[in-house]
Amino acid sequence: MERKNYVVAVDLGSSNVAVAVAIKHDDGGLELKSVVSKPLPAESVTAGQIYNHEQASQAIIAACTEAGEAAGIRITEAYAGISGEFVRCARHTDYVFVKNPQLGVAEEDVQSLFGRMYNLQAPEKELIMAQIPQNYVVDDNQEVQNPIGSFGRKLSSTFNFVLCHTTPMERLSMALKRANVEVAQIIPNSLAVAEAVLSPDEKEEGVALVDIGAGVTDVTIYHHNVVRYVASIPIGAAAINQDIGTLGVPTRFIESLKQQYGSAVAETASETKLVRVPGRTAREAREILLRNLATVIEARAMDIIDFVKEEIRISGYAGKLGYGIVLTGGSANLKELDELFRRTTQMEVRVAIPEFGITEESAALAADPQYAAVVGLLVKGAAMSLGGTAYVPLPPKPQQQPTPQPQAQPQPAPQVVQQAAPKAEPAPQRPATPVTPQPAAQPTPKPAPQAAPQPAPQPAPQPQAQPQQQAPATTQDEEEQPEVKPSRGNGFKSWLKKITEGFETVGDEEI
Repeated sequence: MERKNYVVAVDLGSSNVAVAVAIKHDDGGLELKSVVSKPLPAESVTAGQIYNHEQASQAIIAACTEAGEAAGIRITEAYAGISGEFVRCARHTDYVFVKNPQLGVAEEDVQSLFGRMYNLQAPEKELIMAQIPQNYVVDDNQEVQNPIGSFGRKLSSTFNFVLCHTTPMERLSMALKRANVEVAQIIPNSLAVAEAVLSPDEKEEGVALVDIGAGVTDVTIYHHNVVRYVASIPIGAAAINQDIGTLGVPTRFIESLKQQYGSAVAETASETKLVRVPGRTAREAREILLRNLATVIEARAMDIIDFVKEEIRISGYAGKLGYGIVLTGGSANLKELDELFRRTTQMEVRVAIPEFGITEESAALAADPQYAAVVGLLVKGAAMSLGGTAYVPLPPKPQQQPTPQPQAQPQPAPQVVQQAAPKAEPAPQRPATPVTPQPAAQPTPKPAPQAAPQPAPQPAPQPQAQPQQQAPATTQDEEEQPEVKPSRGNGFKSWLKKITEGFETVGDEEI
C-alpha cells in the first residue's frame, strides 16, 4: 500500500453515491482524474441515514471500482461526507482571566481559552466534528478581531460547535469498510461543499449556501469569512418525486419527466400542452398537463424554501447576506428553481457548480451541481492531509481488439402529444410536509465481494436486438431530444491569524 498524492472522496447521498479521485499538486491544486456517480437502491439510505448496509456497500463498491479504474488505482482509503438532521450546530461561550493585565492579552491567554473549548465534552451519543471560533471579547464589552495585545483582565470567546450523532457515523464507517475502503476522516457536507462552490467574496460579504439533495437540504451561513450557522433539513427532491407519483406516473419515469418537462414556477408552464408517459400496465398511457405537473413541483419546492427561510431567520443573519443565496446539489438543476427562490426570498440567487480548489483543466469533469459535495470533500480532505490517501496501483490492462458494433436499427417515432381539452384538470392541492420514514430492519451483513481480476478478451457474441425502454414523449411543437477528531494547524500563530479575520458578535447558546 502506497501513500502518495492521490486524494479520494466518497459522498453517500440518499439516491446516489459519488466517488471522486484527484491528484494533489505541490501548489495545493487538485487535478481531477475521475468522478463517478452510481444510483442507490430505494430506501437503502433515507434522509442521509443508512438503513441497508448490504445495498449501500454494493453501490460504494461499484462506484469505487469504476472511479479507481479510470484513475489507474485501487481505492483503499477515502474521505467521506455525512449529512442529515442528526448534524447540528450549537454555540458555547467561555472565558479566561489574563495572566498579566498590565502587558495585555498574550498568545498563551488565547491558547488557554482554546484549550478550554477543545476540552469541552459533547452531549451523550453525539460527537464534536468541528469547533469554529466566532469572536473575541475583552472585559465583556470590547469585541476585537485579534485579541493579542489588547488591554483587559478577562478574555472570552463564543465558539460554534458542529455536532453529529454517533450512530449514523458508525453506519457510514461500517458501509465503507464492507466495501474495503478505510475512512480517512468523516467531514460534514455542510462544511465541505462551500470549499468547492463559494468565492472568497461571498464568504466575506455573507451568503447562505443551500445544498439540495434527494433526501436532505443543507444550509450553511457564511459571514466575514466565518461559518456562522449550519443546519440539515430532512426534505429534498425525493419529496417532489413522491408527489409527482400521485399523478399516476411510474417511478422509473418520474425523474426524467421532472428534469425534461418540469418547472418550479407553475405560471411558466403551458396550459395547453400535454406529455404522454407509459402507464402502470402495458396497456395504459397517461397524458399529463404540463401546468399540472409544474403545480405539483412548485407546491413541494415551496415547502423546501419555507424551511430554508426559517433556518436563515434562526441564524440571525437574514439581513446580512450581501450575496444572497447560492444553490447547489443535484436538485438545483430543476428548471426555474432559482427563480422561485428569488421571488420568495427577495434575495439574489445563483446556481453553483464546483470550480474552486481544482485545476481549471479538470473542472469539466465535475461541471454539474450534483458533484458539489464530493468535490468539496476532496478539497477539504486535501487541505487537512499532509500527503494523500492510500491506494494500490492497478496493473495495465491488456489491449483488446475492437468489437464490431451492430448496425443501428431504426426506432419508431414517439407519439406526438395531443392538444389539451378546453377543460383542464384541476390543479392539485399543496401537499403536506412528509413524515420521516421509520428505519427498516437491517439485514444480516455479508462479506463484501472482492474485486474480480480483469478477464481476458473473448470473441464478441452475435449482437441481439435489445428491447427499447419506453420514455416520456415529446410535447407538441417541440423537437425530440435525444472516530473523528478535528485537526489543528501546524503553526498556532498562522492558524489564529486565519480564523480571526472578521469576527462578529453572536448570541450565547449552550450545547
